[in-house]
Amino acid sequence: MGEDPYRSLESIKQLIGTINCGAALIDRAGTIVHANRRLCTMMGLSCSQLIGSNVINFYNDPNDRAAISDALDHFDEDAEAEFFLPLPDGTRLPIISSARQLPGPPPLSDHRLVTMLDISKQKQAEQVMRDHYETIVKMSDTLLQQAIELKRYSQTLENRVTQRTAELHQAHMDAIYMLAVASEAKDQDTGRHVRRIQKISYQLAQRLGLSEPNARAIGYSAILHDVGKIHIPDDILSKPGPLDDRERARMQLHTLAGERILSSNSFFELARTIARTHHENWDGSGYPDGLSKDNIPIESRIVHLADVFDALTHERVYKQAWPREQAITAIHQGRGSMFDPQVVDAFDRALRENVLNNGD
Repeated sequence: MGEDPYRSLESIKQLIGTINCGAALIDRAGTIVHANRRLCTMMGLSCSQLIGSNVINFYNDPNDRAAISDALDHFDEDAEAEFFLPLPDGTRLPIISSARQLPGPPPLSDHRLVTMLDISKQKQAEQVMRDHYETIVKMSDTLLQQAIELKRYSQTLENRVTQRTAELHQAHMDAIYMLAVASEAKDQDTGRHVRRIQKISYQLAQRLGLSEPNARAIGYSAILHDVGKIHIPDDILSKPGPLDDRERARMQLHTLAGERILSSNSFFELARTIARTHHENWDGSGYPDGLSKDNIPIESRIVHLADVFDALTHERVYKQAWPREQAITAIHQGRGSMFDPQVVDAFDRALRENVLNNGD
């Protein structure tokens, strides 16, 4: 004997309770024969309010009722579609509904298993996407118009920015020269020494393979290498003979004073570094920090050689100018002790190319 269809129907009702989505058994008239707890929760109703009710009675809109009637007219056909569940507060819960006729003889075949998957989150995401798209479309016309207007003025604005940048750079350079000249005002070589240091440092930086902007920056930053001498007493700066230990220690403080004088403005960052470390020696015997080799910033290694070479070849209060060849020999003798060997090599290349005319 075959299995009792009614017992099979009861078993199916129990299985419906295990489905992880809304599910109901509906007869050919549209009556809800059974509903699982998930469906009751989705609709915000008790299961007793659902079971025994006709599906069509939950819908008020004639079009919705017509769609349900059409589905019941095709009861024996499988169906799947997007629809919605009406909620007590009047809102709609979007779902994907899938309907399948139960296989077997009546009363099984007189029932449909309808599963309902909540797709509200997907719909909300789709709405957000649509809203964003509409916003973008609305903005696009405005942005396009603005782009056209900006294009009309772009050349003028670019010219203004270029001009303003040049003016700011020139203002910085004027400040550098004025500050440098002030620091050298007690020297008979006022202003000329720092301009020579600028040129020599620039040429050495180029021959070390530094980029043109970096070489130029090192050149104009070198102008302020001795700005800290503003704080050194006249009797030490103008002393015609050698300095004693106390005077030498006082003179060496100009490196730290120079670092403090220069502002924290990023434009002077390179100049601050040079002011502090341009008396450091390759072998670590310099001051104020006793740095050695690559711990000394490359810009300071460059300015160190440029400063010594210029000082040797020009008269100072404490010495006569050395002949150029004697000064070159002194630079070579300092290779690997006072000076970075690579900077000395760059110095030799500049000499061969005749670009170190460090006259006034």
